[in-house]
Amino acid sequence: MNSRMPKDYTVPDDPDMGRLDAAYLRSCLSLRTKPGEAPPELPEAVRRAHFDMIRSLSILGVAGNTMTPTQLAMVVALALREGVVPQEEERTYAFPADRAEPGQKVVIRWRNKDRPAHFIQANDDRINDDRIIVLYDGAERNIRPDLVRFPESGEFPDVAENINVPVYSSEP
Repeated sequence: MNSRMPKDYTVPDDPDMGRLDAAYLRSCLSLRTKPGEAPPELPEAVRRAHFDMIRSLSILGVAGNTMTPTQLAMVVALALREGVVPQEEERTYAFPADRAEPGQKVVIRWRNKDRPAHFIQANDDRINDDRIIVLYDGAERNIRPDLVRFPESGEFPDVAENINVPVYSSEP
């Protein structure tokens, strides 16, 4: 099938308008960037598959503001058939769990915000993956090591430094 994709076609990526097709496709292909960096351009095969899919949906009268996850998965499948290879996931940062004490305050990246938590343990027997177990908002959570870090000085001052250390009152 010959695609009618224009040479300068870009997959929509406008969070304010609810069009996050490019962000989802980058996630599926492991084309992630660090905060503050410009996102990489999608390969031509992905853009072509997206254009053809959205054009076909438009002709059928079912195209909305954005594609559904199923439709985006089909775009990825079509691009993979054309030879697009997802990047390998690389772990650039791992939390040094051997330096952390149980109950110590840590910072986790949860729902795109830094939030205070307390370190419980690393690599529990119940879990096969190398996850860090933290106490956040009253519940234990299994977090990837690259989403956990030690707090900077003065960060979250209203949170206890260690939940295992008793707090003594100076009043009688």
